[in-house]
Amino acid sequence: MFKYRHLFFLPSFYLFVTFSVAYSFYVIDVISWEHPPIELHIWSIITILFSFISILNHHFSFRNEINATAFKHNIQSNSLINWKAYILLILISFLGILGIIKYVLDYAKFAGAFGILMSVFIEDTGQLRTMADNVESWGTQVSYFSWIASFIIVYHIANKQLSKWWFFFLFIILVLNALFLDRTRPVWIIFTCSLSYFMATYYKYSRRTIVFVIASIALFFISIFIAIGSVLGKGADDEYFLNYGLPRWTQSFFSYLTSSFAYLGRLISYELPASYEPVRILYPIEKILAKSSLVNQPPSQILEFFSVPILTNVGTFLEPFFQDGARVFMALAIIIHTFLFDSLALKLMKNINVFGVICLATLCFINFIAFFVPRINSTATWFIFLMSYLLFLLDVYNKKKSTI
Repeated sequence: MFKYRHLFFLPSFYLFVTFSVAYSFYVIDVISWEHPPIELHIWSIITILFSFISILNHHFSFRNEINATAFKHNIQSNSLINWKAYILLILISFLGILGIIKYVLDYAKFAGAFGILMSVFIEDTGQLRTMADNVESWGTQVSYFSWIASFIIVYHIANKQLSKWWFFFLFIILVLNALFLDRTRPVWIIFTCSLSYFMATYYKYSRRTIVFVIASIALFFISIFIAIGSVLGKGADDEYFLNYGLPRWTQSFFSYLTSSFAYLGRLISYELPASYEPVRILYPIEKILAKSSLVNQPPSQILEFFSVPILTNVGTFLEPFFQDGARVFMALAIIIHTFLFDSLALKLMKNINVFGVICLATLCFINFIAFFVPRINSTATWFIFLMSYLLFLLDVYNKKKSTI
C-alpha cells in the first residue's frame, strides 16, 4: 500500500500540485505572455506557500484518519443498496436527464428550431456560448442531478454493490452532458467519479498503480480541454507565441495551463475599484435574489476577453475575489481554499459515507482546477453540496428509523 495515499483526500494537496506546476510554466515563459505586475507573483507564491503549510498542518490528522479501522468500516458499510436506494437513484438519474432535455429544448426554441440548433452545434459551436447570456433554462441546474447520480453509481460499483454494467449508463450520462460544450463539465464529472472510486477503495492500491492512473487521467483531461477548446474556436492562435522551440501543437495545452495568470495580472494592473460586496463569489445566491428583484443582476460569469497577447477570459480562483473585494478578498480566498477546505474535509472523513465522499471529491476538484478557473462560485458546486447534504440527512434518518 502507498503510505502517502492520505494526501489524495486533502484538498490543499491538489491546489499545491496543479497551481505550482501551472505557475512554474508561466514564470519560465513557455508562452510569451505580457509582463504582469509584480503583485501577481506575490499572490501566486502566497497561494503555493499557504497550500503547502496547510498540507503540513493537516498531514498527520488525515493519515491517522484513513488508517483507523473505523474509517475503512464506515466507507464500506455506508454503501448498502436496498430497494428504496434504487428508487432514489433512478429518480435522481431521471431528473438529471430531464434537465438535459429541457436545456436542449430551450436552446432549440431560442435558435428557431431543433435542426438549426444542431447546425450551430456542428458548424459554429462557439455561438452556443454566446447564447448562454440570452437563454435561461432551469434544465441547466436540474442536469446536475445526473452528476450526483454518476458519483453515487461509481461509489457503489467500487464497493461491489452495483454491477460494472452501470458503467455503460455512466457513459451515456457523460455523452449527454457533452451537449453543454462546457470544457470543465466532462472534466468535473470524470475527476469526481475517479476520485470517488479511489476513496472507496483507497486501501487496495500500490504507488505504481496510483501514478499510472494519475498520468492516464491527466492526459485524458488535457485531450478533453484541447478538443473542446478547438471546437469552440479556442485553439492555437494564428501567431506563434511558444518559446524554447516547442512544437506548435503544444500551444493550446500551455496556453490553457498558464493563461489564467496572464489574465489575472491584467486585472490587477487595471486596478478597478472594488465594491466589497460578494456578488461574484456568491453568484448562485445573487441570481436567486435578482429573480426576486431584491438585488441587481450579478455580473455574467462569462468574462470579458483580454488579449495578453493571446485572447483569454480565465483568471484562476482568485479572479472573482479580486473583482469583488481586491486584496482583502484575495487573502480570504487563499485561506478558504487551504485551511478551511482541509478542515471541512477532515470533518467529512470523521463521519464518512457516500454523500460525504461526493462532497470531499468536489472540494478536491475545486482546488484541482483552481489554477485555471474559480469553481467555488459555481451553481454546480452549491447544488452538489446542498443535495449531498440533504441526502446525507435522509440517510441518517433511515438508519435511525431502522434501529428503532
